[in-house]
Amino acid sequence: MTTDERLGYTTSAPTLAPNPEAQRAYAASIAPPPKPQLPQAMTGRARFAGGVGGAMMLVGADLAGLGLLLLLLPLVLESFVRWMASLLPDVDPGAAATSVEQLYTGPWPWLTALVALVGIGLAAAGVTVSVRALRAAGFAHPVRITIAAFGLALGARIVLNIFTAPFSSLLSPLLERGFEGLADGGIAAVGTVVGLLIACAMNVAIASATGMLTWWFVAHLTRPAAPEPEPEEPAWSNLLRHHHLPH
Repeated sequence: MTTDERLGYTTSAPTLAPNPEAQRAYAASIAPPPKPQLPQAMTGRARFAGGVGGAMMLVGADLAGLGLLLLLLPLVLESFVRWMASLLPDVDPGAAATSVEQLYTGPWPWLTALVALVGIGLAAAGVTVSVRALRAAGFAHPVRITIAAFGLALGARIVLNIFTAPFSSLLSPLLERGFEGLADGGIAAVGTVVGLLIACAMNVAIASATGMLTWWFVAHLTRPAAPEPEPEEPAWSNLLRHHHLPH
């Protein structure tokens, strides 16, 4: 026992301060290699799949949702009209709801169902275009990329609609004058056609741009990792192989 130990003093082992450069070098040595960039051909096919197939899926989803909404609208209106009529003492709820029920006796259900079916068919065709384009480009999971990109594009589409709603409202006066002209048979009916064409063109353009961006993003995000490098053969194995070669 030393004098320091008898007096109660203890000495700790010296500690080495961490070396940041050594830590970074160690982290880089164990980190996986970065993913390689997608080839230009695959990037172009992904954008094509989103710009064409993705746009068809988004527009088809809009049509299907609009058709189902218009198909169920009379049911909602009937309940709302009955509730409002029950609050007014001079209004018969049954008579008030009869006017709403008459919507189902005309061509309304068939037109709305047709719009929904056209939307579903357009969306299904868009899925086919996207999957075939991605598979032809060499992507390993074209269905997964299509589903993930469509979900992302649908969310982005909702956000974009919030910002483009003020611009879409500018077409409302044009459409109103056009519908009035349709009833009168005047030249104002041209406004309806022009307004609808502008609205459809804006909708398709936004859907195509959103599809191109989201399909490219998902394809880039899910690109395969770089292959593992083959371990280098030690120098002494070459010496042994050379030693055992027949002379």
